[in-house]
Amino acid sequence: MQNIGFVYSILPGLKSICPDFLDKAAARYSRFFNTHPYMSPTIAGVFLHLEETGDHEMIEKLRNSIAGSLAAIGDYLFWATLKPIIALIFILSVITEQLWGIALTLIVYNSLHLWTMTWGFTQGYKDGPEGALKIGRALSIERAKLLSYGTPLLSGAVLAMIALWEGIGAGLVPGISIFCLCIIAQRLRLGVFWIFYGIFTLTLIWAIIQ
Repeated sequence: MQNIGFVYSILPGLKSICPDFLDKAAARYSRFFNTHPYMSPTIAGVFLHLEETGDHEMIEKLRNSIAGSLAAIGDYLFWATLKPIIALIFILSVITEQLWGIALTLIVYNSLHLWTMTWGFTQGYKDGPEGALKIGRALSIERAKLLSYGTPLLSGAVLAMIALWEGIGAGLVPGISIFCLCIIAQRLRLGVFWIFYGIFTLTLIWAIIQ
C-alpha cells in the first residue's frame, strides 16, 4: 500500500549509507508496507539506523510488527481522538463567532503532528528500535484515552450552544433534533467519523446558507 512512497522517503538515506548496494537495499522495503502516515518517519529512522549497523536480520523481524504497533497508536490518537475533538471545536468557533479558534486549533494540531514526525525520525535514527519505543510511550493509547474525554464534553457544549444559536434558530428543537440524529447514526453503526464529521458539515452548510 505505502511501500513505494516509503522507499522514496528513505532513498536519500540509503544512498548515503550503502551507495554500492542501493538496489538491494531498496528491494528490502519494496514489499507490502502500511502504517499511520505520521508514524512512518519513526520507522524510516529505525530502519536507517539498522542499515548503518548492518543488522538486516532485525529489519526483517521488525518490518510488520513495528508498522502495526505504531499504526494502532497513530490511528487512535490522531484519527479517533484528536480529529473529532477538532471538528467539535470548529463548530463551537462558528457558533460563538470566534473564528480565531479554528486557526488556533489547526496550528496546535499541525504542530503536534509535525513534531511527531520530526521527533520520531530523530529518535528512530539515533536509537533504533528503542527510539520507536520512546515515541510509543509518549503517544500511548492510555494518554489518548484521557484526551478522548474531551469528546463527550465538547459534544454537550455543542448541543447546548446550538439550541441558543441565532444562526440556527432559538429553542431546544434544533439541539434535540441533532441529538436524535446522533442516536440514529449510532444505531446504524455509522461510526464516530460519520457522526462528528456529519454534524460538522451540516452546521457549516447551515451557517453558509444563513
